[in-house]
Amino acid sequence: MIKIGFYIKETFKSVFRNRNTSIATIISMTLTLLILGITLLIILNLDKFVLTAKNEFSGIQIFLKNEVDKNQMDSFENKLRENQQLRDVVFVSKEETMESFKNNIGYETDIFSDLENPCENSFIAYPTDAKNSALIVEDLKKDSKVSSISFYQDTIEQLVKISNIAGIISIAVIVVLFILSLLIIENMIKITIFSRMREINIMKVIGATNWFIRWPFVLEGALLGFIGSFLAFLITDFAYSKVYSALSGTVFFSKYIVDKATMSSLLLSLFVLTGIGIGILGSVSSLRKYLKV
Repeated sequence: MIKIGFYIKETFKSVFRNRNTSIATIISMTLTLLILGITLLIILNLDKFVLTAKNEFSGIQIFLKNEVDKNQMDSFENKLRENQQLRDVVFVSKEETMESFKNNIGYETDIFSDLENPCENSFIAYPTDAKNSALIVEDLKKDSKVSSISFYQDTIEQLVKISNIAGIISIAVIVVLFILSLLIIENMIKITIFSRMREINIMKVIGATNWFIRWPFVLEGALLGFIGSFLAFLITDFAYSKVYSALSGTVFFSKYIVDKATMSSLLLSLFVLTGIGIGILGSVSSLRKYLKV
């Protein structure tokens, strides 16, 4: 307990003694992790957007002409369900389509109350293999009962490609920022070591162990990493809450972005662990290079 108390005391004493360097380190860490946080916000929401879009638009929506009666509609549904290239078929009435359209607008309106529903009944068919989607669509277009077909496979594939490219770029950015953060902590510990070299030599002369000397530096790196990461979290979380509040008011956007609570908990754990981890690694790396004990 005495050693732990000494380590903590020496850590805060060193941070205060080198407060200008400590403040500069915290600011640098905060800015670096802030860029990291923005990168994560973009990639996580892009992934959520692509995943939601794939789930919503992977099906083929077949609209039927308004003159198609109930018997013809049932016959067409049976034809779809008997097709071995389709794994599932869902009926969507014209009333459901109109209601969905109203919900996507995001506010109450009675503009359509006096008009006859212009929407068409439809079926959403999900192919067993997405590669066959184009052939299925071409075959369905030949049916005289079909008015139009909505098919977004090409768009989804483009979104997936964009998401993959963004993921690769994000990984590269994260690696660069991680290395930069390590260098920031490493340089800060180097300055602290040089400023305390006389004190360290005295401790060595009176028989202090290597780790007795090293631990305050490691804790100092962890402390500065924690402070920098927590400040970066507060800024990122505040900014995301503003963006989320603006977009979540519209039903159309809210389902495509990561909800606030999930993002906050994810960022907090990720930022704090990353900050402390970078602080410890940077300290250990600097100690190995500059502190020969």
